[in-house]
Amino acid sequence: MPPERVLFLEGRPENAPPAPLLPAGYECLFWRPSLTRIWPPGLGAAIFAIWWLLHMLQVFENRGFAEFLIRHDGDWVHRSVVTPRYFRFPFMRARDLQVGDVWTRESERGRGLASFALLSILMADRDRERPYWYVVEESNLVSIRVAERACFRRAGSGARTSRLGLRLLGAYRMGEQFHG
Repeated sequence: MPPERVLFLEGRPENAPPAPLLPAGYECLFWRPSLTRIWPPGLGAAIFAIWWLLHMLQVFENRGFAEFLIRHDGDWVHRSVVTPRYFRFPFMRARDLQVGDVWTRESERGRGLASFALLSILMADRDRERPYWYVVEESNLVSIRVAERACFRRAGSGARTSRLGLRLLGAYRMGEQFHG
């Protein structure tokens, strides 16, 4: 199977517009792990435990790991994960953060939840000049538009690779950098 083609977009909190309003009836949570908080309330899955472990073992280059969640009628309908640099994101620098593993329940798409989450994440960062990355499949035009509305610029293109035949162990490698 050929590597998945991806686009790398870069943005900074200082350039982002204000977050739009969250639709009525929705609530959000900007969750950060601790020694006793392994996953966000109401969620429990192996991936959350793995991210918590990477955070606790300081595999991530900085302490910026977090999750931004949106709930509607008691159910989680959106998740955006904030990830520091680690082996899967070799193109990043030590203080950079990456917003990825963005998911919105299919029935909730088109309501601006991903834009609200991305802009809220940027607005919450006190380091207004910190670089943020958004890595997305080249074919995902809706997700690319979410990043561009947050004033992210296209920084390069590349591929998602696998290691030992596993995508989970692979990395996002930037092959071509865009200038200007």
